[in-house]
Amino acid sequence: MSKKNSLYHARKLIDFLKENSARLKPLTILTHDHPDPDALASAWALAHLAHEVANIRAKIVYGGMIGRAENRMMAERLQIPVSPLKPGEIKASSHLALIDTQPPFKNNRCPPKRKPALIIDHHPRHPDTQADCVLIDENSGATTTILAEALSLAKVSVPKRLATAIVYGIGSETQNLGREAGLRDVRAYQEFWPKAHMQTLWKIAYPKHSPNFFISLLSALQNAFISRSVIGTHLGEMSTPDRTAQIADFLLTHEKMDWSIVTGRYQGKIFVSIRSSNPSARAGKLLRRLLGGGNRGGGHSMIAGGSIQIGDSASEMTWRRAEDKIVSDFFESQGLKDISKKISPFHQ
Repeated sequence: MSKKNSLYHARKLIDFLKENSARLKPLTILTHDHPDPDALASAWALAHLAHEVANIRAKIVYGGMIGRAENRMMAERLQIPVSPLKPGEIKASSHLALIDTQPPFKNNRCPPKRKPALIIDHHPRHPDTQADCVLIDENSGATTTILAEALSLAKVSVPKRLATAIVYGIGSETQNLGREAGLRDVRAYQEFWPKAHMQTLWKIAYPKHSPNFFISLLSALQNAFISRSVIGTHLGEMSTPDRTAQIADFLLTHEKMDWSIVTGRYQGKIFVSIRSSNPSARAGKLLRRLLGGGNRGGGHSMIAGGSIQIGDSASEMTWRRAEDKIVSDFFESQGLKDISKKISPFHQ
């Protein structure tokens, strides 16, 4: 895609905000639940763009929690204007924008019958996704890239804190441009890098961790299993639902591993994250199939995440059967039919 064509979504977004400035005031920007750096950065960038080009006031809200230490550090150090969703807040909002998610996905608090004014995302479009303006760009490695391009095209002045968020948002989503990143992501990253605060980026990327993190890490290693080029683990109860993604990324760094799969329990659900080192792995489609189809999971070629409801009152056997089925189905998808042959690599 040429640079000219790649700015299609940026132009469309700027035009939409300008043409609808009167009716979009005020605007509520909703991220996916438990927002990650890409969601936080792109939501903040959208709020800034809306204010600068169309004088639209915006409030950024999210469901769930910001659990991962890096993500909390990002929100706190950069003073991102984001707040937890209050009961009835979405229903009371006149104008809604969804960022880094889509209404049919099971990872946001958009009411089922609510039609947003605006959707901006880089995940594959769901057939039931509808809004007054839908901007979905699968060629972008991060939703933040789409917003960075719009800010540049509109020649909007970007504060240092927001520039730092943009750099970290793109870098986190693409693992510093090494995973599912294209030329546009590189351009956006390089454009805002000189404007970012380097020391703050370092502190976000390497935060202090709570004792609970190390307990989860110990549990992950104790329960880890390997079969050929697949590594995985069951975390059990988690204090934050994004722990599965964090551990899945970590396990994939094990030499000779092509896949990682991690499950964890949080508020009556099994959360699942899978990772692959293969750019053609189609991890998102695989995880949707593993979780029974529908909107329970999704992702991209190399990363995917999702959840299924089990219930707080379910027995331990019910939980274990569900976790084992997800892993055994995953093994079968990789041609590993005999799950009993998996080994525990870190048991002394």
